[in-house]
Amino acid sequence: MTLTSYEVQVLHLLAASAEPIGTFEVPDRLQKQPAPDLDAPDEDPVRAAWTEERLGLVQSLIGLCDKGLADVAVPADGEHGDRFMVTDAGRSFLAQQ
Repeated sequence: MTLTSYEVQVLHLLAASAEPIGTFEVPDRLQKQPAPDLDAPDEDPVRAAWTEERLGLVQSLIGLCDKGLADVAVPADGEHGDRFMVTDAGRSFLAQQ
């Protein structure tokens, strides 16, 4: 199985955490692109790069779930979103790297 670089980063993050990680905590912890200025227009290249990276990281979390390498550990409850952890298959995948 081949993973994208974002998927590998997210999988390592989940595996290193003792606690489940929320959907939007993933980009908060892994994002490398600088945050745009609050007043920057949507077309601003900094905002576009930041948004693209953020969406890529969240999509990677979803992709890991689809591949069975991560799963919802704490379901959303109407006040808080889903929280995720690595699965045994995810740990096995990382051990083979």
